[in-house]
Amino acid sequence: MASGTSQAPEDGGVMPSRAPELLSGNPDVTPDAIRATEKKKVEAPYGQWKSDITKEALFRGSRKLLSPRVCSRTGRTFFTEARPDGIYHLVEASQSGATYSCHTVLPEGYSARSRVYEYGGGADDGKGDDGDAGPRVIFCNFSDCTVQILDVDTEKVTCLLAESDTLRYADFAAPPRPGSPWVLAVQEDHASAVPDQVRNYVVVIHTATGEVRRAVEGADFYMYPSFSADGGKIAWVQWDFPDMPWSGVKLYWADWNDEDGAVSNVEWVAGEDGMTVTEPRWGADGFLYFCYEKTNYRQFYRRRPGGDMALLDLKRYEEAEFGSASMFIGSHTYAILSKECIVAVATENGSDKVIAFNPETLQSQDLSLPLSEITYDGLYRLSDTSFIVIGGGDTTPQAFYLVDITDNDDGARDNRKLTNIRWSIDEVLNPEIFSTPQHIHFSAKSGPKREIHGFYWPPHNLEYKGPEGTKPPLIVQSHGGPTGHTGPGLALSMQYWNARGYATFAINYSGSDGHGKTYRELLNGRWGAIDVNDIAESVRHLSSSTSTPPLIDGRRVGIRGGSAGGYSVLQALCQHPALFAGGACYYGISDVKLLLQETHKMESHYVDFLLFTPGMTDADKEQVMRDRSPVHHAGNITAPLLICHGEDDKVVPISQAYTMYDDIRARGGEVKLVKFPGEGHGFRKGGELAQGA
Repeated sequence: MASGTSQAPEDGGVMPSRAPELLSGNPDVTPDAIRATEKKKVEAPYGQWKSDITKEALFRGSRKLLSPRVCSRTGRTFFTEARPDGIYHLVEASQSGATYSCHTVLPEGYSARSRVYEYGGGADDGKGDDGDAGPRVIFCNFSDCTVQILDVDTEKVTCLLAESDTLRYADFAAPPRPGSPWVLAVQEDHASAVPDQVRNYVVVIHTATGEVRRAVEGADFYMYPSFSADGGKIAWVQWDFPDMPWSGVKLYWADWNDEDGAVSNVEWVAGEDGMTVTEPRWGADGFLYFCYEKTNYRQFYRRRPGGDMALLDLKRYEEAEFGSASMFIGSHTYAILSKECIVAVATENGSDKVIAFNPETLQSQDLSLPLSEITYDGLYRLSDTSFIVIGGGDTTPQAFYLVDITDNDDGARDNRKLTNIRWSIDEVLNPEIFSTPQHIHFSAKSGPKREIHGFYWPPHNLEYKGPEGTKPPLIVQSHGGPTGHTGPGLALSMQYWNARGYATFAINYSGSDGHGKTYRELLNGRWGAIDVNDIAESVRHLSSSTSTPPLIDGRRVGIRGGSAGGYSVLQALCQHPALFAGGACYYGISDVKLLLQETHKMESHYVDFLLFTPGMTDADKEQVMRDRSPVHHAGNITAPLLICHGEDDKVVPISQAYTMYDDIRARGGEVKLVKFPGEGHGFRKGGELAQGA
C-alpha cells in the first residue's frame, strides 16, 4: 500500500522528503490495534498474497546510491547514483534555505565507474583546489577506461588520460595543498592477459599535462593512496598473493615532494601476516587513523610520523568491526570531523550503527540513527559537526542523509538533526507494509563448535494472513563474497516475497564478515562444506521445535544467491536435495577448477584459503576441487533450477553457467538458463531485467 508516489525527474531531482513521517513510528499501533487489524485481514494461502511491491519497483524504480563526496573548498556535496539504465551518474545535492535538490552533473555518454580489480569502486574524487574555479571532479569512465575531469558548473568534460588497451585507474585522491596539480591513484596494467601477470601500482597523475608516474610498485595489490593534511606525506595499503584484502594487508607511508611529484623514505606503519589494515585516513591533527585487525575484531588505531602506534580502545565496542575490508575499492565507513570527533560505522553481528567518539578522551556514543545497514562507501565529512551518510533502515529504503550533531553541556551529542536528501526508490512506500528482520543465531550441531547467524523476515502483508495452523514457505538468501555478509537493511528483492506470503532468511554462514575474524576464518579450507552445512542446519532449525514455534514449512523451501551465493545454491541442491523445492543461481560458480583457470587477478588465489589446507599435495587439491564442484554432482539435484548469468562476466565467466546447464539437461533434470547480454558480474540494467523477469 503506497503512502506516496513520485517519479524521479530525468535530471536526477530530489524525491520529496518524507523522513519525519517514515522514521517517527506510529504511537497508535498498540497490541489491541494489531489484533483488530489481524481480524480484518483476508485469509489466503501463503505464497498467494497480492502486493504493491512490484517487479517494476525492484528493477526500474530503484537505484543504488554510493560514494558521497564533499568539495573541501566550497562545501558542495556530490554522490554517485547507479540507475536502472546501467549508468553511474554523478549527482550534486544543492541546498537553498532549508530545501535540498539533486541534479545530475555528468553529461550523457559518461559513466563514473571503474574496472580495477573487476569489482571497481573509487571511480571519482575531487581534483583539488583550483582557486576561484568551481568544483572539478576527476573520474574514470567505464566504457573506455579513460580518465576525465569534469567542471561541475559548466558540465564540461576534458579527457586527461586517453583510452588504453591495457591501463585502468581508480582510487583517486587529490592533495590538500591549493594549486597542486597532482592526483594519486591506483593503476592496473593488463599488458598480460594472465591474471598473475597483471600489475598494479600507486601512481601520481599530473592533471595539467597528463603525465603519469609510478610512485610505488612491487606489491601485487594496492588501495587507499592518500595525502596527509599538510601535504608532506602519502600513505597506502598493499598486499601480495595469496593474501586477500582481509588478510596480510600492510600499511605504509612515505615523504611526498609536491614540486616534482617524488616519493621517498618509504616506511612500514602497521600490518602483519594474517592480519589486515584498512581505510587509512589522515587527520588534521597529524595522525594517520586506520582500522586494524590485531585481535578478533577490526578496531581503531592511529599513529603520527615519528611516534608509536596506539589503540583507540572504545569501551562497549570491543566486539564491533570497524572499517570495510573487501574487494571493492574506495570504502568510506568513518569520517574525521574534527580533532574532537570521529563518526564511524560499527558492525555487530552483521548489523550497522553509527557512533561518534572523541579520539583523545575515547568517550563514545551511539548516535541512534534509524539506519541498520550502511553502504561500504557511504560516510563522508561535511563540517566539524556534520556528515553525509548513505544507508537504509529495517523498514526504510536506502537513502542519502545529511546529519548535524552538536554537543550538549554534558558532551553528549543529542542535538542531532537528520535530513533526507534523496531516496533510492521512486515510489516511497509506507514502512508498515514491510516485514521486520529478526536476528537468528543458534549453536551448530555439527563441528566445529560455532554459532550460526542470519536475519529472518516473516511473511507480512497488511491485507492478508495465512490459514490458521499453516506455516509459510521459506526462501533462503545466500550472500556473495563468500566472505561478505547480508545486513538487516530493507531489501525490496526480499520484501517482494515477504509481501506475497513467503518467509525469507538471509544466512550469514561461517566465514561471513561482520562477526569477527574467528568466525570469518571458519571458512578457510571448508568452503563448499561448512557454509552449506550451515544452510541445511538453518532450514532444519527454522522448521523444527528448536525454533519455538516452528517458523516455516520445512517441506517448501527454496534457495537463491549470486556469485559465491550462487555456488552455495548449487552445492546445497547437490548435498541436501531433499531439503529444497527449488533454486535460483545468479552468476554462480559450478566448477571451482574452471574458476581458477578463468577468473581475474584479485580472485586468482582466493581459493588457496577457501579450499586448501597446509600440506596438501597436488592430488589432494585435485580431489578437493572435484568434491566441491557442483557440476560433478549435478545428478543429485532433484529440484527445478533457474540459472541467470551475464554474458560479459569476467569474475565468473558464463562458461560456468553453460557447464552446469548442459550437465543437468543431459541428465533430464529441470533447468532453465537465462543469459543477459551486456551484463557483467552482477546485474545493473534494471529496466531490461524487469522486461525479462
